[in-house]
Amino acid sequence: MGSTGETPLTDQYKFDEAKAGYDANGLDPETLVLDKARNVLWTSDEYGPFIARLNIASGVIEKKYAPGPGATDLPAVLAQRRPNRGMEGLTLDVASGVLHGFLQSPIDPRDANGKSIKAKPPGGSNTDVRHIAKFTRWLAFDPATETSKLYAYPIDGSQYDKDRTGNAKLGDMVSLGNGRFIVIEQGARKGDGKVFNKLMLVELPANAKNIAAPEFNHNLEISSITQAPSNGVDYSTVVTMRKTELLDLNVLGWLAEKAEGLTIVDDQTLALVNDNDFGLGTVLLAADGTRLAGSVEECTAAVDGQLSGCPAGATQARITRGSDLERPTRIWLIKLDRKLSELRLPAS
Repeated sequence: MGSTGETPLTDQYKFDEAKAGYDANGLDPETLVLDKARNVLWTSDEYGPFIARLNIASGVIEKKYAPGPGATDLPAVLAQRRPNRGMEGLTLDVASGVLHGFLQSPIDPRDANGKSIKAKPPGGSNTDVRHIAKFTRWLAFDPATETSKLYAYPIDGSQYDKDRTGNAKLGDMVSLGNGRFIVIEQGARKGDGKVFNKLMLVELPANAKNIAAPEFNHNLEISSITQAPSNGVDYSTVVTMRKTELLDLNVLGWLAEKAEGLTIVDDQTLALVNDNDFGLGTVLLAADGTRLAGSVEECTAAVDGQLSGCPAGATQARITRGSDLERPTRIWLIKLDRKLSELRLPAS
């Protein structure tokens, strides 16, 4: 559980045997939530995805919750997350004591041969579910009972490059209480593929459908694509979460590619920090060394550094210096013109 199938590579994308003995139980922690009532810390992780409870005095992991079939496990469907697209955000609704988190992007269900499952939208062609499912999975985990619920966080593919919801990458989140949240939603935008960054005001309706039951599995994602029932599961009947745009960070002058950390300072102020990816980036190269557009995430690397599945013409990849606009770590304080506790979505 938690393996992303990653292999440690050198900066030339060749197998790095010296670094192959990484800890199979390691975490890629993305959040830190203070739970005053239980006097513990909680963190979520991109790999498993996991939720871990930390001893506040020692930092020792007291318990780790993973996707699985058990009553106190996280819903098994979460294990179908895309590699490194696990639980990027986690927050605590203090009034209820429930933790809320989400998968960064739609799941990537696989068949018996390990191939991504495809579905066909009306008038379209068969496409990987991970690219065009209409929602990602939102988790509500109650530490008191160690039980979970799942909800559908809708994603509008028309806002993203190639009309793909899979180009969305949710960042962090904060709870405003009573089923209201602020979420970082970002990803490659329609038109030029550059990353946009927004803060969304999100509500969990009282009648939102719990989609944690095993029969929903990936059938719900397929139904959202085909607009027809899949094995008896019909996305059109699901009450999803609601959301509206709160702030366009790019309009405010946000420069970094990723908005990564979000927290509440006071009832009118948010704090936001970027992820600078250690000041590094990656580039794709043609055989003659010409730099090409595209992402190395589309490639598969063999142990000898040979790449396959890349954008047309790309035969090499290199780790390089990141953009000077994105290398600094920036902390923003955003003061709103009204109290966070007063924010509400427009009536539907």
